[in-house]
Amino acid sequence: MASSSRTPRTATAVGGEAQALATRMATLHADAGLTIAMRMPILMRGALGDSHGQREAASAVSEKISAVMESGFAAGQAAVMFWWGVALNPLAAVDFAEAAAKVANSTLEPFSKRTRANAARLTRPGRNR
Repeated sequence: MASSSRTPRTATAVGGEAQALATRMATLHADAGLTIAMRMPILMRGALGDSHGQREAASAVSEKISAVMESGFAAGQAAVMFWWGVALNPLAAVDFAEAAAKVANSTLEPFSKRTRANAARLTRPGRNR
């Protein structure tokens, strides 16, 4: 009987984690859209030779590359920690859905952090001139 009362909680917990991940993805997409919209005029001026726009384009590329690298390292670390836990305690119940959610969350953090920072920086008054 204990296992039957445990299954719905586990399904509910996994559903909650999936919903939290979906909400985080939606927020990240909204922040990314705002950042792109705010950067577009600056990047267009850079394409026409404005040095500020060219620096912003270089900064954007650099940020994306470093976010991809950090994201890869974070995903690798989360996956290694999961498998290390399985190796050290092979009799423990393994929740692959929870592990996948942790890996997904860890990969989003570098992008989320940079997107929020860029949105805040680009929406400051006087920044887009």
